Amino acid sequence: MIFFIDHHDSFSNNLISWFQAKNIALKVFTVDEISENIDLNNAKAVIFSPGPGHPQDYPQSLDLLKRLPNNVPFLGVCLGHQILLHSQGAKIEQIHTTPIHGRQINCSPITSSRYFKPADLHGTFVLYNSLGCKYTDPIFMQSMIALAVEDSFVLATEHIVYPRIGLQFHPESFASPGGSKVLHSFLRLIEC
Repeated sequence: MIFFIDHHDSFSNNLISWFQAKNIALKVFTVDEISENIDLNNAKAVIFSPGPGHPQDYPQSLDLLKRLPNNVPFLGVCLGHQILLHSQGAKIEQIHTTPIHGRQINCSPITSSRYFKPADLHGTFVLYNSLGCKYTDPIFMQSMIALAVEDSFVLATEHIVYPRIGLQFHPESFASPGGSKVLHSFLRLIEC
């Protein structure tokens, strides 16, 4: 069973639908339903959805991520990506002075990944958030690997040791034609 944490974002439904269409069993919790009673040892994986605001606005999600067993795969999308990086000590800051709503970007990997095939992160994807983490953040010399970058901000990341993946872009959006490849890579990670 995959535990899905919904940060009250309309794109959560798109992500949930994508996994359900693949007959993947999800247990959905809203961020307000997170408690210490969630038994993470029963999770096959954990997904953090997109959402509004800054990672520091979600202390319950940060706590849940800290409690996640090291061997349980994690996928963070947009806000979820930022929560992953913030939990490791990264600075999440403004990418643009105006909101980003559906800006398509061309993504190319800058380094190899343990989880993604080279072609998975190569293509057109869409951004919906004006916050991000700079490639120069010290976290990328410590515990995280920057897999793809645009305008000095990290688009995709993975933990140097644990099966933790973050995506700044929205792979579930119709405006991300290569998004299914990325999500299938996460499913391969779960099956390992």
